[in-house]
Amino acid sequence: MASAKSIPPLASYYDVVRVTGADTGTSFTVLAEVSHIHLFGISIIFLLTGAIFAFSTTPVWFRVCLVVIPYLSVLMDIGSWWLTKYVNPALFAYVVVIGGACMGLALAGQFFISLWEMWIARQP
Repeated sequence: MASAKSIPPLASYYDVVRVTGADTGTSFTVLAEVSHIHLFGISIIFLLTGAIFAFSTTPVWFRVCLVVIPYLSVLMDIGSWWLTKYVNPALFAYVVVIGGACMGLALAGQFFISLWEMWIARQP
């Protein structure tokens, strides 16, 4: 047992405190880097899919909603990363999931409606 590297030594109080210490999550710098990369990358994806979807034959109010919702969702998702870290983890962790789900559903809607109209639906 002395040679097992996966079992940390728990011989003293200091060893136990070191192993059971609270994880405070990612640092401010890493969170800022990841947030910027996700904001710009996901926004470009939504820009491309939204530009294609804007030419669909769905009602205008539906097109506007389905183009705006992903941008609001990405702000809600990434903003809640920060709020989870610095305000209330118990509450805003759920907002991360809700924002991501809204983003995924809006992207899927844009994608599948556009593909349906381009490839399957009958042209007038």
